[in-house]
Amino acid sequence: MTNREMATILFRIAAMLAAQPGANPYRIRAYRNAAYGLLRMREPVAQRIAKGELIGLPNLGKSLTAKITELATTGHMAFYDQLRAEQPKDSRTLLLEAGLGPAMAQRIQQYLGSTDAASLRRAALAGSLLHVLGVGPKRNAAILRVLRPQAPAYQEPLFT
Repeated sequence: MTNREMATILFRIAAMLAAQPGANPYRIRAYRNAAYGLLRMREPVAQRIAKGELIGLPNLGKSLTAKITELATTGHMAFYDQLRAEQPKDSRTLLLEAGLGPAMAQRIQQYLGSTDAASLRRAALAGSLLHVLGVGPKRNAAILRVLRPQAPAYQEPLFT
């Protein structure tokens, strides 16, 4: 897992924590700072951990260090999976399908009512997502790119 992929997960965790009522701002900031630190690192964290070295990010607590180590070695983080499972089902679909953050997913869900991939694609094609706060032409195009229908795999002809 690359540093960029790990940073993306840490940013998503920070966003999910921020969406919770009574969220701890210091905890949210710790995840964001760790994500920024991962993006600035020149050497992949996974290599450092494989060598038995420290991660090399300042001000990391034991818990966050353990979570980053788990993510770098296994490619998964139990805490991230738990937070995603706590999200409403429709928001989870948006988070997974279109790669949106929890706040944006919630706004789109409130606007559309239904947030399955097909209805989201129809709304993006019609341009109605542009009425949602934070969705402009670029984000609308990005959602369409992610949700474009997949072409069937090429199959060899049965007869020649």
